[in-house]
Amino acid sequence: MTTLNALGFFLLGIAMLFLPVLAPGYFVSNAPDGSNTSALWLGVMGLFQGSMGTFFIFRNEGVPLAVRLMTLRLPTFKPAERESSPGFVLRPLQAGYMDSQSNEEQRVAA
Repeated sequence: MTTLNALGFFLLGIAMLFLPVLAPGYFVSNAPDGSNTSALWLGVMGLFQGSMGTFFIFRNEGVPLAVRLMTLRLPTFKPAERESSPGFVLRPLQAGYMDSQSNEEQRVAA
């Protein structure tokens, strides 16, 4: 069954399921318990056809989509490789706070 056929089955099943509720004048209760055989038949067959359409839509569209999403490989980004020398590290005011002397010019610059 194609996806378009399954969508037709689903919509027809929904219409059959809700037809007795939307047009109650066509389904007069003739049983002692207030039910109508035509309304019950439409309800059962509408549920069956709607569930069959839902199953085939899921099988035709949902399963391949899930497989594609599970096998999707996201791109990996490698960090930029930059060579850094171990002795070259930027340390602002290193001479000022490492020495015991205070240097007011360096404090103002920071």
